[in-house]
Amino acid sequence: MALPFLEAMTPSRAKATAAPVQRFIAFFYPNGTDPPKWNPAAGQLVGTSLPECLRDLNGGFAAEGIWPAETASFFPDVTVVTGIDHQGVCAEIHNPSMALSAHKGPNPPQPTLDQVLADHLRGTAPYRNFALSSTTSNDISQGNISFKAGAQPETNVRNPRQLFDTLFGSGMVGGGGDAAAAERARLRQQSVLDVVKDDATRLNARLGSADKQRVDQYFTAISEVERQIVTPPPSSCMTPMQPASGGNWHAKTKAFIDLTVLAMACDLTRVVTIQYSDSWGVSYGDYMLGTGIEGLGTWSDHFISHKLDDTDRATDLDGIDRTEAMRIANLRVVNTSRFKVRRFAYLLSKLKSIQTATGTLLDESLVMYCSENGDGDSHQRKNMPILLAGHAGGFQTGRSVSATNKVTGSLHASIQNRLGMNVTTYGDPAGPPIADL
Repeated sequence: MALPFLEAMTPSRAKATAAPVQRFIAFFYPNGTDPPKWNPAAGQLVGTSLPECLRDLNGGFAAEGIWPAETASFFPDVTVVTGIDHQGVCAEIHNPSMALSAHKGPNPPQPTLDQVLADHLRGTAPYRNFALSSTTSNDISQGNISFKAGAQPETNVRNPRQLFDTLFGSGMVGGGGDAAAAERARLRQQSVLDVVKDDATRLNARLGSADKQRVDQYFTAISEVERQIVTPPPSSCMTPMQPASGGNWHAKTKAFIDLTVLAMACDLTRVVTIQYSDSWGVSYGDYMLGTGIEGLGTWSDHFISHKLDDTDRATDLDGIDRTEAMRIANLRVVNTSRFKVRRFAYLLSKLKSIQTATGTLLDESLVMYCSENGDGDSHQRKNMPILLAGHAGGFQTGRSVSATNKVTGSLHASIQNRLGMNVTTYGDPAGPPIADL
């Protein structure tokens, strides 16, 4: 283990000339949304008039199971991009593998956006990128969102324990093999942490206030992740069969988010993709989203996304008045969409909590929310749910940008340019950068 990079470690002459670090995170959640209830009008975002699906970006939200409460407003750190046309890229109705591609499939023939950015952003980080997925599916189109050239999936990490061991050393408790050896390894790891803490204590007399805060945040984050991975609850950090309640999807993704932020705070990697689920698996039995018949129960996110009349629907609305059934179906999609936005906000909150030499990790990052569909009910892909957060490359947030009929390649070209790549057109179908981005 080593301390995170501190200002005190940089020669004073180098501080003024060092290029700013930039990072990219893609956060994928399946089954789209309800675009009219998601998309704000173009222009400045106003907290009091956010669309129904985005309202939790203003003023925080209550704790939900493993997810902590949040009191901050995040809409000032977010740009909503509306109208992106993805149908020329992806012809399949449920195809997560195409979510980060700007080249028509059926699976990405060219590297996905994260792969394009990985070499450019890597710098001195030891790991080029990570592809993290909470689904156990190995299906090429359902279990992967990160692809190299030639439709080759990036190696996925599907177990938070594996990621922790990769980043911070193997041999943790529960990692397999001899239990006594794993315990000895765990104790060795703790002793290394103790040594580093002792070093940090000795350093404190020479550190400025910003570096002291950074060291404190670093060890707090290490302790939190160590508790999750070394002695996890049964559903947190293994790769079990898909549970009926969907709890493992949520717990694994939270662990992946925490580890991603920690890895970036330590500058171990600068590009990460996080796949919350495939198109079928995640559900909400662990959470109270609505009450009575308006609640979600144990229906999957996929079934909730199909409101009425589809084969894959929540059939408990079949026997009631159609107008009332549609009202409830619409409300359920809003509730799942709000849940998805709250999970994205959790990632932003973690990034924003880590101070860096130039501000926060969020200031150094561009974080993208994406899905495989626009409208989850109809499967249309002409109006994709795209959120961009962070300020890497001087990106301006707190606004909604209309990109009606702009292709996915235009969105990706804009992102690449913000992160320092000179792109005039991109993708197949190809498009130029979006002027307002």
